[in-house]
Amino acid sequence: MSRIAFRLAVWLGVLVAAFAASAAPPRFNVLVFTKTAGFHHDSIPAGIQATRSLGVQYGFDVDDTTDAAAFTDANLSRYRVVVFLNTTGDVLDLPQQAAFENFIHSGGGFVGIHSAADTEYDWPWYGRLLGTYFLSHPDIQSATLKVADASHSSTVTLPREWIRTDEWYNFREKPSPDVGVLLTIDESTYLGGEMGANHPISWRHPYEGGRAWYTAMGHTIESYSEPLFLVHVAGGILWAAGVEPLRGAPLPIRDVEMGNIRTGYVVVTPDISSGPPGTTVTFGLVSNGEVKSQAGITGLSLTRDVSLFVELNPSINRNVGIAVADPADNPAVLTMTLRGSDGLASGNPVVLTLPPHQQLTKFVSEIFQVVGSESFVGSLRIQSSSPVAVLGLRFSGIVFSTLPVVNIAASPGATSTAFPQFAIGGGWATQLALVNDSAFAISGRFDVFDSSGNPMAVPLNGFNRSTYTYSIPAGGAAVFAPRDANGQSPM
Repeated sequence: MSRIAFRLAVWLGVLVAAFAASAAPPRFNVLVFTKTAGFHHDSIPAGIQATRSLGVQYGFDVDDTTDAAAFTDANLSRYRVVVFLNTTGDVLDLPQQAAFENFIHSGGGFVGIHSAADTEYDWPWYGRLLGTYFLSHPDIQSATLKVADASHSSTVTLPREWIRTDEWYNFREKPSPDVGVLLTIDESTYLGGEMGANHPISWRHPYEGGRAWYTAMGHTIESYSEPLFLVHVAGGILWAAGVEPLRGAPLPIRDVEMGNIRTGYVVVTPDISSGPPGTTVTFGLVSNGEVKSQAGITGLSLTRDVSLFVELNPSINRNVGIAVADPADNPAVLTMTLRGSDGLASGNPVVLTLPPHQQLTKFVSEIFQVVGSESFVGSLRIQSSSPVAVLGLRFSGIVFSTLPVVNIAASPGATSTAFPQFAIGGGWATQLALVNDSAFAISGRFDVFDSSGNPMAVPLNGFNRSTYTYSIPAGGAAVFAPRDANGQSPM
């Protein structure tokens, strides 16, 4: 939920900051260089912001510049790592190149992202630092990556097979054998690969006194809000700086998106010949792999008329957030009535229109200004002109719980189940569990959408997709959850 998620991010940030103060390595400085003399990527601002967010979490300060005049011996001595973020073409003159070579010779770290390989073709030293140069690429598409070195800080948290969407580079040649490849791409999973088996995508190596780390990923704006990609880059920056994160422990995934919380809703649809599963969604608030609070809710059919318990107490920051999703093709006119414990209406009803395929998330205190600063106990009735999914969450500080929903008038003949909230990033984790209590196997799919109704890819069970399929034997179950490098979920 937008404001709910923001407030939780603030509360969670306090916890993360406290942990970082006791366990983080010493701070250092990173320079993000984004000058382009060729193609200019529109994802550069998102990349800068993402690097700054990683710095807040992992203990480094970030400056960014497009000015090559920053490449002097005196200025570069202020930094531990220089990141070439989607640079292109000839970006440094001879004195600036000499200063950067001196920086590496003095033990500095280099991180290249995506079109850093489309940079400085006439500077052989840079080509050896990077490992190779860009040659070509097919259209943006989904492909499967494979971890070649699972021991590195930038890969230890990744799934061994990682499906994601990007612009996949072919290179002039493979890096030399003394360069350690971290990730390869399976050319059988996409169109346009031209390097055969062991096509490298990310790698690292020591170089002339310094360290160099590179990934060909990072073309798209969406890359810089993907938790797995960000934790990959964070591991590369820390390695290039010579810093072992958390004494060699895997980088936490779910905290990477602090401030980049994504929310949406889920629709579970059984196959035509299959019965429906029993469904449960569990929300978790996670800090450094440890669950701070969690709550689960069982799936209900879409409904036109529903009521839920409301308790508001400003003195202890207690509030109730509601989520309503309309997965259908028609707009839903919502009439919301707040009633006290005596059953009488508190103020006038509020009428809202929810466009098709969209989601509404608000605190009850935002919807009904009549509540003011006083404590309140009662109920909220939501009546809809068309079937919708409804969820209530009660918050007190960083603790939250789901509220029981009284299903008054379910939509007849409905086959799909919708959960009006799915939250990930900023410390949020969401798990979906499916149970088959019938005597026959069942199968189907579930789709994740953002609040505007667009497909939203989320990392579950080692994949990053907006659509997942399930097949469950009689009496069986299936769980879809964020997982660490060992396949474990904190939920």
